[in-house]
Amino acid sequence: MRGGLPIGCVLLTLASGCWGSSSPSAPTAPDAQAQAAEPGGVPRWVPALTAPQQALLTPVERAVKAPAARVFPDLDRFGYAANRLLATPEDAVKFTRMVTQVLNDSPRFYSLHDAPASAANLVAQYGPAPGEPDGFRIVKRADEGLGELAPAPGAEEARAALAHGEELAAGGDRAGALAAYRAGVEKSPSVPALRVALARALLDAGRPAEAEGAYRGALGVDPTFAPAHLALAALAEQRGDLPAARRSLVECLAYHPADKRGQELARRLQGGGATAGKPGLEGGGWIDPPPSAGAARAAGPPGGSPFAVFLDVDALGAIHVATPRSDAAQIYGGCRAVMRYEPELRAQLFQQPRETPYHLSVNEEVVCLEAALGAYVVSRNGDEPAPADLALEDLLRLARDEGLSGYVMFEILGQRRPERARAAPPDVHRDVVAYVERHLLGRRHAIPEGKYTAAR
Repeated sequence: MRGGLPIGCVLLTLASGCWGSSSPSAPTAPDAQAQAAEPGGVPRWVPALTAPQQALLTPVERAVKAPAARVFPDLDRFGYAANRLLATPEDAVKFTRMVTQVLNDSPRFYSLHDAPASAANLVAQYGPAPGEPDGFRIVKRADEGLGELAPAPGAEEARAALAHGEELAAGGDRAGALAAYRAGVEKSPSVPALRVALARALLDAGRPAEAEGAYRGALGVDPTFAPAHLALAALAEQRGDLPAARRSLVECLAYHPADKRGQELARRLQGGGATAGKPGLEGGGWIDPPPSAGAARAAGPPGGSPFAVFLDVDALGAIHVATPRSDAAQIYGGCRAVMRYEPELRAQLFQQPRETPYHLSVNEEVVCLEAALGAYVVSRNGDEPAPADLALEDLLRLARDEGLSGYVMFEILGQRRPERARAAPPDVHRDVVAYVERHLLGRRHAIPEGKYTAAR
């Protein structure tokens, strides 16, 4: 255990003259009831703590001036952010300073621990992993901005048609099932799930060209429906059109990063370049480079991810933060904690009402990643420079050259974001597509400056 708030001492080079006027003022204690996701209780989706996690919550041996309430994300909300570039590595330090100041000045008590990434309580922080996309809901947009998921017209009739077709298929009547799906699509043309069922029946009947048309019809109804993109990618792979397979797969994974079949197809297309089992949010999606000699490393965490942290509140109201041992990890975990437990800071930083419930946000993750990068820059450039970390160097380059929004939407939030995120604003989706193209399916080649290039 690192103990109660020496976080400012970790970054000694920030100790002098670092608290500029742009930093937020020290927050005051909030109404604990307003902070609770469910007053007096814990959401049903939060799993019980493991024994190592329980040990991290051993109550502190001191009085807590302003006890904190446990906080869990409001899963009915999700926040986006416009992409931005990090002009210089030093620009990230302003968020490092902000986190350090808030942790030092807060009336709440933060207890810091060293712990492996395996101790992270990710479900409590991000919510349960998403299920398969719902093909009976479609994204509706009033304009080119944020959309919303809504029941597809004719969804109930489509469910009945789908059930009837599946019953016929289970009884061996494939022709009858095909006819049932076709009749269902004629009656309920705006339901992607029914069009996909028709496409699969056409494939079973040996009619791939018609099946492809049915999959494209599903995307005509709702271009965010990832299973149809995946099916088109698989069909393109089968006929040897790998560029087309990549294009469809990029859309699938941008809308549904947690798709295991999509990840497997990515591994096949890239010869092992997409690795879903590396450290990250429960092994989800950190990317390895292609195995070619001298290939540039993709942005991702080093072994023992600094971006998998433990956050919770003990019985006395002290906030416990556990991370792998590094300045970047400590600042990232501290940033995630203050975003969660300091609603005044969140309201000021993101220009939202203070009573806005805590929820998953691209803004939060970008700020905390930049704060972590700032800590790394300080340690790298200090009087006794820390060794270079190739993964964090790559993340710095990504922040400078492309921005972090696509990385956050795919790598950090990708395995946990709710399905409503498929209704993201088009510019956010384009950022995710660009990230997946370049870093999951792009063909990178080392060049003298150490940057990478990408091609489909």
